[in-house]
Amino acid sequence: MAGRNGKKSFYDEAMETFHRAADLIQMNPRVRMELEEPDFEHIFYVTTELRDRLVPLSPEEAQKFKDLLPSDMKAADALEPLANGNFILHRRALLRSDIHMRQGVINIPKMGLFRIEKGGPRKFKAYRIQHNQVRGPYKGGIRYHKDVSLDLFKMLAADMTWKTAIAEIPFGGAKGGIKLDPFNYSKEEIEHITLRYIYKFKNFMGPFVDIPAPDVGTNGEIMAYMMRQFTDGEREHHKLRGVVTGKDVRIGGSEGRVRATGQGVVYCIEEWARDRGFDLKSARVIVQGFGNVGSSAAEILAGLGAKVVAVNDANGTIHDDKGIDIAALVQYVHGNKENLRRTVAGFPGAKAISKDDFWAVDADICIPAALGEEITGDVAERLKVKLVAEGANGPTTRDGDRVMMGRKIDLIPDIICNAGGVTVSYYEWLQNQRLEHWTEGDVNRRLEQAIKKNYAIIRDIARNRPQRTPHYDSRPYCVGQEVDVRTAAMVLALKRVEAHYLIEGFSQ
Repeated sequence: MAGRNGKKSFYDEAMETFHRAADLIQMNPRVRMELEEPDFEHIFYVTTELRDRLVPLSPEEAQKFKDLLPSDMKAADALEPLANGNFILHRRALLRSDIHMRQGVINIPKMGLFRIEKGGPRKFKAYRIQHNQVRGPYKGGIRYHKDVSLDLFKMLAADMTWKTAIAEIPFGGAKGGIKLDPFNYSKEEIEHITLRYIYKFKNFMGPFVDIPAPDVGTNGEIMAYMMRQFTDGEREHHKLRGVVTGKDVRIGGSEGRVRATGQGVVYCIEEWARDRGFDLKSARVIVQGFGNVGSSAAEILAGLGAKVVAVNDANGTIHDDKGIDIAALVQYVHGNKENLRRTVAGFPGAKAISKDDFWAVDADICIPAALGEEITGDVAERLKVKLVAEGANGPTTRDGDRVMMGRKIDLIPDIICNAGGVTVSYYEWLQNQRLEHWTEGDVNRRLEQAIKKNYAIIRDIARNRPQRTPHYDSRPYCVGQEVDVRTAAMVLALKRVEAHYLIEGFSQ
C-alpha cells in the first residue's frame, strides 16, 4: 500500500524482508495473508487532569517584571522540574508561603520569573496493535514518545511476532503506547495517564491474552501501575501478576530483566566474535542510544575488556579515543536526578562531538540502540566498523542494508540481536505462573543458550549449511541457497509461525 505521496509506508517497507523470506520458503498463500496485516488495530484516547505549571518567561517578557518582589516559598522543594524547563506547581508548594504575584507572574529566588499556567483536562492519543497470536498470547512493549504512530506500531508489533518465534517462546506479537513526551509530565501525571490507558484497554489484555512490557519512555515503575490497575479488585490477583512483564523484582519481576536486552546483544556479539576469531578484549565500540539497552550492553562489554569510545543519544554525543568510563557515564545519565533528559550531553569524562562525526569514529562494533531508521545509506557509507549489532528495533534502512552488504560490514539483525528482553519477559511470566523466583544466574544461563542457539541456526541458514549438532538442528530451516542474514532470520521466524497454521489448521 502506498502512502499519500506515492511512497511505500514505513510498515510496508519493513515488510519487504517478510515477503522476500515468504517467497523463499514458498509460504502457504493463506498463511501469508494471515501474517500480512495485524489481527487488531486499536486506536483510542485517554484523558487526565494536568497540574498547574510554572513556565519561565522569555528575556523580553522578564523585563516587564524585573521589579517584582521575590516570593518566599517555604515548600519550594514541591516544585517538580520537567525537562522542558517548566515546573509542576504542586499544591503543597504554597503552604506557609509569602507570595507576590502580578498578572500571573511570580519571582522565585535563584530560579527566576515564571508565569503560572493553569492545568486542566488533556487528551492523549493511544494505540495497541495486536499482530498475531497463533503461537501464544500477544506480547510487546508500551512506548511513550512524541513521534509514535499507527504505522510505527504495526511494524513493531510484526517484529515481535518474528522475534518471539525466533526466540522459541510461546508468544505472539503486539506493540502500543501513547503519543507524548514523558519527560514533560510529572510522575503523578504519568501515573494517571498510565492507569487510564489500562482502564480503557483492560478488556483486550490479560496474562493469556496480551502482555505489555517496557519500551522507549516506560520502565518497571510504569509496569507496576499497569499491574495494579489490571488486578485491582480481583479476587485472585496473584494469579494475574503475569499480565505485564518488566516489573520490579520485589513485585514479581525477574532477576536479569532490566539488563536482558543488552545482555542478549552481547551474547550475539560474543557468538559473532567466536565465529570470526575476533578478540573482544581488543574491541572498540560505538553505542547509539544510552537508555536501558545501550547502557546495559556498554557496561557488559566494558566488563569483558572492550573499549566504548563514543556514545550518542537524542541530546548529545561524546567521544574519548582511549575509552569512556562507562560506570561513571551510567551514574551521570541514570543516577543523577538533575539530568532530567537522562542524556550523555555534558558528561565531563569525554569531549563533545557532532552526531555526524559519531558515525565516522574508527571502531570495530557499532550498536545502534536508539530509535528506528538511524543507519541510512549515507550513514552506512561513513561507518568504520566490522559489525553492526542492532540493539534497537529497525535501526537500519533498506539503503543502509544494501550499503553495508556491499561494504561487507557484518550484521546481527534486530529480531535476534535484541530478543533478550522478550525472552526474559517469558521467564518472568513463567515465574509468575508458578509463583517462583529464579536467580540471575539461572536466568542468564537460559538466555545465553536460547540466544546463541538461535543465532547459530540463523547463521547456518544464511550460509546454506544445514547441520545437526548436540545443541541445535538447522536442517529444517535452510532453503537450498545462501541468503543475507536479515532474510535468514526471517526465514527461521516464518517457518516456525507457519508450522502452527499448517499443523493445527484454521478455525472456521
